[in-house]
Amino acid sequence: MQPTLKTGITLTPHSPWVWHVSRAGKRLGTVSGDSVDGFTARDINSRSIGRGYVSAEAAKQAWTGPHDGRASVTYPPGASTVF
Repeated sequence: MQPTLKTGITLTPHSPWVWHVSRAGKRLGTVSGDSVDGFTARDINSRSIGRGYVSAEAAKQAWTGPHDGRASVTYPPGASTVF
């Protein structure tokens, strides 16, 4: 069993299938989904930054992966990525 990630990231239920994601009181985005279709992480601008997670808790990886908290997707030129 792997140790729990100590990320400081908090999931707050918004509706039965949506959680708000925050760290230190600052909203980072959302996680949505279910155990049948998987969970998707989205940044504050609703852009997908990860999908196919087995749980909302596992989707925290989208903000804590080896990319130092930055989205692991490539945005088109001129797109805002500021939280």
